[in-house]
Amino acid sequence: MAVRLGAALAGLTMLPAVALAQDDAGVAGRSPWALLGQALLSLAVVVAVIYLVYFGLRRLSDRGLGMEAEGPMRVVQARHLGGDRWLYLVEIDGRRLVIGATSAQLSRIAELGPMPGEGDGRREPTP
Repeated sequence: MAVRLGAALAGLTMLPAVALAQDDAGVAGRSPWALLGQALLSLAVVVAVIYLVYFGLRRLSDRGLGMEAEGPMRVVQARHLGGDRWLYLVEIDGRRLVIGATSAQLSRIAELGPMPGEGDGRREPTP
């Protein structure tokens, strides 16, 4: 993924040189609609690059949080509640815990029963 991103960024750095190499007389003879189409296409390319960088960084940050880590503890899901408040569903040795987090505190909100299809199928939280 990093190689693809590097190649895309290297290609984008070449765009100004290509644009400067074009003849200015060709721009003067083009219709306004062609110029508008070229501007919209350029805008679409920039938005696509921003989109790819955003989701690439998001995926890397999820790995940094341990979302895909192996071992006895696993973050099943994280939900941003606003401000500095987060809600995490964590699985530790088969136990599922709902954890609330702020910048100052972590709190166990509930311990959930086993996953559906495991154990007795009970789903209500136990305080």
